[in-house]
Amino acid sequence: MFKTIRTQFLVLSALILTSLPATAAEVKVIWQEPDEYTDIREGFAYTRSGFQKHVFTMFEKFLIHRAAKLPEGQTLKMTVTDLDLAGETRFNFDEIRIIKPHYIPRIKFNYLLLDKSGKELISGEEELKNMSMSTHYLTKPSEEQFKYEFHMLNDWFKKTFPEVKF
Repeated sequence: MFKTIRTQFLVLSALILTSLPATAAEVKVIWQEPDEYTDIREGFAYTRSGFQKHVFTMFEKFLIHRAAKLPEGQTLKMTVTDLDLAGETRFNFDEIRIIKPHYIPRIKFNYLLLDKSGKELISGEEELKNMSMSTHYLTKPSEEQFKYEFHMLNDWFKKTFPEVKF
């Protein structure tokens, strides 16, 4: 019986591995002078450096997920020069972000897409803002914390790489 289960496990593992893409595109993010960003402020839950690390980690995970849809072997390089998160953080007994139309998210960055040989395919400079967010929204930091920012970046991916299905 052990041999049968082991054989089934190996066959199943091989099927899973062969169904995965060989190598997805890669993304490299540089956070240029983050202490100068419009809005990377700490709250009760984080120190300034801890909050920056949290924000950058979440954004990089999102960007890696999006870049994985680009053709194999390509590299997307992004240099973020400013970030202004949606909302305003308020402190009472708990830390919340208040989202209103005048607290829109913004991000400025340069980007460069390279093919597998290192040849430039496309490049540019962007100043994105999400002006179509809902009018009022309150959230704690752990609840869909960057949904407005990610929506804005997702729209950019769709516009910039129309041949890719995001």
